[in-house]
Amino acid sequence: MGSYFSYAQVPGNNPANPNDTSITNINADLLNIFSQRQPQKYKVAGIKVTGNKYFDEALLVSVSGINIGDEITIPGGDNFSKAINKLWGQNYFSDVTIYITKLQGTNIYLEINVTERPRLSKFYFEGVPKGQSDDLKEKTNLVVNRVITENMKRTATDAIKRYYADKGFPLSSVTITQVRDTTLENTAILTFYIDKGKKEKVNDINFIGNTVDADKLKRSLKDTKEMTHLTLHPTDGSGGLAPQQIYTFSQYLHEKGYLTFTKTRKVLSPYVRLKLFSSAKFNAAKYEDDKNKLIDYYNSLGFRDAAIITDSKRLDTARGQMNIDIKVDEGHKYYFGNITWRGNTKYSDSILSVILGIHKGDTYNSELLYKRIGKNVAPEGGDISGLYYDQGYLFFRIDPVETAVYNDTIDFEIRITEGSVATWKNVRITGNEKTKEYVIRRELRTIPGEKFSRSDVVRTNRELATLGFFDQEKIEPVIVPNPEDGTVDVTWKLVEKSSDQLELSAGFGGGIGLTGTLGVTFNNFSIKNIFSKKAWDPLPTGDGQKLSVRFQSNGAAYRSYNVSFTEPWLGGTKRNSLSVSLFDTRFSNAYNPLTLTYNNAAADSSYFRTTGFAIGIAK
Repeated sequence: MGSYFSYAQVPGNNPANPNDTSITNINADLLNIFSQRQPQKYKVAGIKVTGNKYFDEALLVSVSGINIGDEITIPGGDNFSKAINKLWGQNYFSDVTIYITKLQGTNIYLEINVTERPRLSKFYFEGVPKGQSDDLKEKTNLVVNRVITENMKRTATDAIKRYYADKGFPLSSVTITQVRDTTLENTAILTFYIDKGKKEKVNDINFIGNTVDADKLKRSLKDTKEMTHLTLHPTDGSGGLAPQQIYTFSQYLHEKGYLTFTKTRKVLSPYVRLKLFSSAKFNAAKYEDDKNKLIDYYNSLGFRDAAIITDSKRLDTARGQMNIDIKVDEGHKYYFGNITWRGNTKYSDSILSVILGIHKGDTYNSELLYKRIGKNVAPEGGDISGLYYDQGYLFFRIDPVETAVYNDTIDFEIRITEGSVATWKNVRITGNEKTKEYVIRRELRTIPGEKFSRSDVVRTNRELATLGFFDQEKIEPVIVPNPEDGTVDVTWKLVEKSSDQLELSAGFGGGIGLTGTLGVTFNNFSIKNIFSKKAWDPLPTGDGQKLSVRFQSNGAAYRSYNVSFTEPWLGGTKRNSLSVSLFDTRFSNAYNPLTLTYNNAAADSSYFRTTGFAIGIAK
């Protein structure tokens, strides 16, 4: 990794031959500096860095932690080893050595010699198509001219393996070669040789210990699906835990399975299985997620104690097919018992029970319970928490508590803390660089002094997105409650986007000539700043007005000019829109019956022209 030495040889000083470096004497004190019996303190009188090509000398001295004037105990001091570790830890050097080059009394002169790692000049991916090679360039995050380290290689290798694992090749392998690039100093070329291996597909998924229909359990596995097959000789689909249970033809006849589609499909499954719209590639990470989804599905059926005891995967390497066995312990199936309410004063028990929509005897489903009371927020609303939030109860809390579990029944007491009604206090807006703040505020339903309402937040979010001035995916209301005074602050974080539109079309017809449309619409225009030179950047914007200019032509037969302006908030207090438009249209009889063609002379002598304007007001 690194080391430190002392130079004891002193080159000669021959005036007649300055290049003469023959040794004329040896400094015995310097030679024995590390082997002396008594430790002695020396002062660093000079530091020189050699071997560096890309890194500044002062920077490397600073990183080493050794400075001129420092005292170093020799032998016994750890200054040199610490300096080497610090430089080595940067991962930029393949070797670091510190030399003591000169000794004058108690003053020592140091040389830090580094060997820089080569930098990346080019990289290639071999053994894969060009399209996948282009994808890997982004996935690996390799950057030309960066120092090549083992961590860089390891990170790139892991990214390549993850990429192919997601594509159904979990056993891919990567071999890296590093070759010196002779065209550039201290650079190297990395080549990644990729062997994708066989693509693994899921052949059969078997459940052991289940009473729930296996097809329903398979549907709960969202990203682990069985492959399509058509064969006269079914293979063993066991995953290794137990022999595969085959639904025989005699069972099919005995149970009169031919009367149902499900049993007919079941008896044909070993021979014919069609999965036309699902991928059967095996992905280990997604499989682990699917096991959690399987338990969630069991919980939704009332099996709240369901668990996967073990699972097994058996790979047929010749075919690249994976068979999976999953052994489950379903436990008991539970049902909702009595549900009581505590702490509610705003709404009666009967109203809350109707909104909850869960009755005694219903299959136990914790996810449904949490959704109905609002613990798991649903976009469509309709939960109990939403009911309170829309009435200003921001500090509302609700907790379902199991009060009794007997046989297969669970009783609940739902405890409510209503709190006080909260009002909006500070309403802030950020991110609007062009759009005026008043244009945004007139769309807000979160008005200072008004009662807090979750539905008003949702509606404001929707109406700000409808404006078209902001990226609707990045509209974010940051809500900060103030329990001490019963108020709530909100900051609307916005990211502006271009909302202008350009319309352009053109064509050429025989005898008609050039046809086309040219139009431009500015959706966040500001007419009051039209005479302000500073506002033209490139056009005056920010007042939420709309300006549209459009030209349309059909050769000599038709042409139209149209300019329109819309103010969506006439007066600035209500949603009363004012629209003004100017237009000029000309229809020409450009057909010449003598020449049987369209021409401008005929159009100029016979035409119908309309010029006018229109004003409209809408609420």
